[in-house]
Amino acid sequence: MAASPRDCARERIRAVLAHSEVPEDPRHAENTLAWLHRLGPDVDAALELAALGHDLDRATPDRVRREDYADYDRFKAAHARRSARLLRRILETCGVDPATIEEACRLVIHHETGGDPRSDRLRDADSLSYFEVNLPLYLAREGEAETLRRCRWGVARLSPGVRHRLLELHPDQPRLQRLIRRALGCQPA
Repeated sequence: MAASPRDCARERIRAVLAHSEVPEDPRHAENTLAWLHRLGPDVDAALELAALGHDLDRATPDRVRREDYADYDRFKAAHARRSARLLRRILETCGVDPATIEEACRLVIHHETGGDPRSDRLRDADSLSYFEVNLPLYLAREGEAETLRRCRWGVARLSPGVRHRLLELHPDQPRLQRLIRRALGCQPA
C-alpha cells in the first residue's frame, strides 16, 4: 500500500535531516514536535510538518550561513525563508494538499519570530527544544560566551508563559542549569 502524502513528507523531511552536518538536527526536529504536543493537544498536519521541517535549511550543504549576515535576526529570517522553500518542494512532491502546504510553509517562515498563536507555539516548541537538545552540543562547539548570547536570544523570543519550562531542563547538569538561569536573569552574570 502506498504511503499517504503526510507519511511521504515525514519520510522525506527525516531523510534530509539525517544528512545534516549539525548532528543534533534530526533529534531537534523530533523534539520540537514533542514540545508542540506538550504545549497543546491540537497538532494538525501543518503544525506537525512545520515542526519537523522548520530547520531543513541547516541540513543542506548550501545552507544560509551566519557569517554572511551582520545581524543575527536577518540571518534567522533568511534561514526560515529557505527552510520554507525546501519544505514546500517536499510537500508538493509528496502530494500534500495545498492548504496544508501553505500553512506549514507560513509557520516555518514565522518559526523564529511568531506573530500569531500557531506560529508562536511553533517558535516556543523550537526554542524549548533548542534548550533541551541543542544546548549541550552548542556549548561544546561554540564556548560559553557565545552560548550565553544565544541562550539570551532564545529566552527573549519565548512566550512569557512558557519560560518557566526552561527550569525543568538539565537538572543533572549544573553548568547547563547555570547558563539557563543566567539567560533567564535568575543568576548574576
